[in-house]
Amino acid sequence: MSYADAVEPTAREAISVSTKPRVDMSLAAGLITGQAAGLIMAVVMMFVFTVFLGKEPFFPVQVIGSFIFGDKALDGFHQPALVAGLVLHQLGPSFFWGVAFGLVTYALDIRRGSRLLGLAVGAGILSQIIDVNLIIPFAFRALHGHDIWAEQVPAFWSWAAHLAFGAGLALFPFYYDRLEVVTQESSFRWDGNRAIFHTGS
Repeated sequence: MSYADAVEPTAREAISVSTKPRVDMSLAAGLITGQAAGLIMAVVMMFVFTVFLGKEPFFPVQVIGSFIFGDKALDGFHQPALVAGLVLHQLGPSFFWGVAFGLVTYALDIRRGSRLLGLAVGAGILSQIIDVNLIIPFAFRALHGHDIWAEQVPAFWSWAAHLAFGAGLALFPFYYDRLEVVTQESSFRWDGNRAIFHTGS
């Protein structure tokens, strides 16, 4: 066996090499993680409203949809408000905070561990303060004359839901690692037992 053959990396060895975070993968992983965290938050809210507050499970999502439909979104089961609430939640704050989280992890070179967990919890806290305490009251009052979220969602459970969102962001390493594996696997092809890397040229 030649020296060149001996030093050819296998696919497993190539994928296991630790690399500096890439901004594109950090943003993509952040976007995906934000969507997952948003769904986790929605499930937590549906559980809380059903078990502890005696409401229908979709009621908290309809509260988000009331941003568009106003008070009529809360009148029984309102399917358009439910759809609007889910879309607003996932493509609004979940998208923004997920991408922002990915960008910060890249800037600070954080991909796992206690620092990432602290960053995730901090993002959950910030999302409550900025979204619920600052933006939502102004927006609801401007559109509908009163803050429907504050009236329908107890502050304690709002904080709990946003902390659940932050906890969901801690899934970032799971998605980043899988994106990294997919990217690295696509960067080489097999020639017998050797991995030949594409250079892009």
